[in-house]
Amino acid sequence: MEQSFYDSDNKTVGLILEVPVVPTLSFEGNIGLLDYAIISAATAPISKHLETLDTQEFVAISEDLSHSLEVEGFNLVRLENSEKKLKLSKFKDPDTKDTTYFAKKDYRGYAEEHQIDYLLKLTANRVGLARPYYGFIPTDSPRAVFNITGEMIDLSSNQLLWYSNIIQTAYAAGEWDEAPSYPGLTNTYYIVMNNAKQNILTALAKNGAEDNILPTEANSDMPLSEQE
Repeated sequence: MEQSFYDSDNKTVGLILEVPVVPTLSFEGNIGLLDYAIISAATAPISKHLETLDTQEFVAISEDLSHSLEVEGFNLVRLENSEKKLKLSKFKDPDTKDTTYFAKKDYRGYAEEHQIDYLLKLTANRVGLARPYYGFIPTDSPRAVFNITGEMIDLSSNQLLWYSNIIQTAYAAGEWDEAPSYPGLTNTYYIVMNNAKQNILTALAKNGAEDNILPTEANSDMPLSEQE
């Protein structure tokens, strides 16, 4: 986050949080339609178990952000995504040769629509488990994934003050195929979720992380038992 952001007083940040209600299982690799059907049937117990999990621990980030921003003199309001309602147009960078970056869409209308000064968008791109296949044959164990794209936009100019592509992924330590509760996978899922949450809170904290508005990744794809 650009530290100049924290020089503002009595400003309001609108938060759009797009996260699925429950995690899902993703299949990766060269997979045909018949392969997909076979894999779906074979992994049905895992998919059913994922339906019993949730993303509420991450959604609670709104409360954490509200507290941390309030300390710095900001107000935080939770918004519903109204991109379709406002019919946002693409935003043209006024000077593509400089190092100032802007949001791809024009969000400036949000300022008047919601009475806010900044827009913070947190969008979950993939939440749950992922496993690679060649055809219908698995080539690795399933791993927990929690991928979030974050943007902080100055609505006076549509300038990106912060952008990050946070990718948290990890394998379960030890045995993972323990139906029906899959404790190893379940625990790992909640750990990567919390790691992604902490990455965002650190990035948005004053002096908490280096200034950055270019895409970045926070990765961890080793078994949790091998992580520090």
